[in-house]
Amino acid sequence: MLIEFTVKNYASFRERTTLSAETGNRLRKLKETNTFSSKNPSLLKSLLLFGPNGSGKSQLIQALQTMEGIVTRPTQAVTDKLNYYPFLFDEKSKIEDTYFEVKLELKNKIYDYSFSYNRESITSEALTLISGNKEKEIFSRNGNDIQVSNKLLEDSIPKLRDNSLFLYLAQSENDADCIAIYKWFVNDLIFIGSGYPVNIPDELLNLMEDEYLKKEMISFLSFADFNISDIRIREVPTNPLNPQLQKIVENLNIDYPKTTKELYTVHKIYHQNEVINSGELPLTQESVGTRRLFYIVLAMMLAQMNGNEKTIVIDEFDDSLHVELAAALVRIFNSTENLNQFIITTHDIQLLDSDLRIDQIYLLDKDFHGISDLKSIFDFEDARNKGRHDISFAKRYLQGRFGAVPVIDVDGLLDVLQMIHEKYGDEHGKNKK
Repeated sequence: MLIEFTVKNYASFRERTTLSAETGNRLRKLKETNTFSSKNPSLLKSLLLFGPNGSGKSQLIQALQTMEGIVTRPTQAVTDKLNYYPFLFDEKSKIEDTYFEVKLELKNKIYDYSFSYNRESITSEALTLISGNKEKEIFSRNGNDIQVSNKLLEDSIPKLRDNSLFLYLAQSENDADCIAIYKWFVNDLIFIGSGYPVNIPDELLNLMEDEYLKKEMISFLSFADFNISDIRIREVPTNPLNPQLQKIVENLNIDYPKTTKELYTVHKIYHQNEVINSGELPLTQESVGTRRLFYIVLAMMLAQMNGNEKTIVIDEFDDSLHVELAAALVRIFNSTENLNQFIITTHDIQLLDSDLRIDQIYLLDKDFHGISDLKSIFDFEDARNKGRHDISFAKRYLQGRFGAVPVIDVDGLLDVLQMIHEKYGDEHGKNKK
């Protein structure tokens, strides 16, 4: 599981910024439900990231996703460019390296893995195994200087390209520690993005071919007050390619699939109060909120089926979800039954007053330079010294007590609209003097 993620000089994160899932010192509230207290270090089951539009919430998620992409999808040739998105509003930063680092707990071992890079090359990289106060360096790389801990890794050095990670090369050579890190990125880090449409991958749709899992999903939807009585997976014809693309596919001898899997929801059809039939609806025609709920619940099921201890990252978590449903999902994330870790971004300030610990709540803001700042409510002395029973964190957030609140000039916005009406509006659209 993720202990910490650190980023520097990526998008709006110019300065070194760390998101920590480690529990705050001396906090005991909700320890049995909201934390993995048996782990060393003790970790939080969920982190909620709040902030106004443009504060950097999605960019922090994208930073972790960019790190995952560089690790799991390596360059194929020496001329390939790396995904490099430095902070651009500073003459120095826009030519400096981007830095990523994760600290992980994997099967009672703690690893620290980091690298820095630019568009052309990996400039530094290191993997360290931490045991108590002792650290064992598995490998380190600084430019062309590479230090390794065993003969297997030493034999890999001549095969390394400037624009590729030593971690990827070492795991392909069967180094156990490097395999553990690589597998976490591939198998244990799950992203659920925002945007439209919400496309659910086949790996998740396939779960609904299991009758037991399908029954559990239908029960969950019923408890969540969705009028869905059954779920069916069908093979449907794929959209035909245009003639030009079809010719390219044939020339390259690519096996283009004739069908694809699609999930259908079944709804009861009523005449007055009597059920007279049922009808199917492709999931793609359901509301965005329904599709998003399917995606989240299926990801949770997949994690439970594959050993748990996954880190599930959800951007724009509350997008198209009713506030009560969003709150119910957060309660599930923090339940004793949940054995996975969730990191979510959200605008739903009502979630601030859910059963959360103050170390689970992160706030993002951006200064006038365009630099994002991340902080935890745990860092505010006032929040730590007062009991939760008489405090509304949502109210205090809106009052600006913690910052990270948009400053909106409504009169200014109305003036802009008025000016547009006066210049471009027709006679009906213009205000009469």
